[in-house]
Parts: sequence; structure tokens; C-alpha cells
Amino acid sequence: MADKIGHSIDGIEEYDNPIPGWLMWLLYATIAFAVGYWVVYPGFWPGTAGWSQAKMYEEEIRVAEAEYAEIRKKESDIYTILKNPAALAEGKEIFAQNCSPCHGVEAKGDTGIGPNLTDAEWLYGGTPEAIVKIINDGTEKGMPPWGPQIGPVKVAKVSAFVHTLGGGQ
Repeated sequence: MADKIGHSIDGIEEYDNPIPGWLMWLLYATIAFAVGYWVVYPGFWPGTAGWSQAKMYEEEIRVAEAEYAEIRKKESDIYTILKNPAALAEGKEIFAQNCSPCHGVEAKGDTGIGPNLTDAEWLYGGTPEAIVKIINDGTEKGMPPWGPQIGPVKVAKVSAFVHTLGGGQ
């Protein structure tokens, strides 16, 4: 049995027991692993593996874009949406939720805030591409950019719906 250290608190005496060997080997193995990891992967320096979080992210994005490019193209292609009644109906719902407070329920601009979208005179152009740009980026006359808030698929659907209102050229 190990020697007592020589002090006691509340009747509890402390012994000078050595740390178990298995625990010391675990400590040494952990330190060796950490040093090896630090040499191979970046930390305070680039590391020998050439790995970086930015490279990994770029690779994942490249793979995802290749995998989902065809789906994305179909969902946000305005000319495809113009031929799809279900997508136009979704565009009408998106318009009712986001655009009607300014342009009116019938898009005639009767609220006094947004312009009439059913006539043939448009300040920024009525082509499908122009409508997408207006919705994405907003205008200097007060329309906020909706693209970042609703996403490219919804922008394409609401743009196709707006184009069908009669004002699109």
C-alpha cells in the first residue's frame, strides 16, 4: 500500500498512489495522435496532406451542382414554367402572398404603391428575363429585391405568372 501524504481533512486521509499505467499509456497515445494529426492536417500551418476546408467545400459544391443541375434548370426555367399550368398556379399563390400588397389582388396597381402589371407599358421591360431581373434585384423606384427572400424557383414561377397577366411582351 502507498504511503500517506500526511494531511487529513474531516478524517479523510490522502494516499500517494501512483497513476495507473494504462491511464498513462492512454495519455501518451493521445499526445502522439494529436502531434501526428497536427502535422498531417492544417492547424497553425498548411499541413502535409494538402487538405483544406475550402477545398472540401468547393468539391462538395461542384459535385452537388453537377448532380442537381438538370433538376434546377427545369424548376427555374421560366419558358418551361410558362407551359406548365400547375407551376403558373403556384406563381399566382406566390404573387398573392408577396406581391399583392403593393400591386393589388388583380395586379392593376390599385393600391397606389406598385404599378399596374396588366397593361402594355412597363418601365423596366416585360420580357420574362426582365421580369426575373426586376423581382430578383428590385428597382430604384421602390420595389425591394425579392430574389434573396423567396429563392430562384419561386422567382421563376411568379415571373411566369406576372408575364401571363398581359403586360409581358
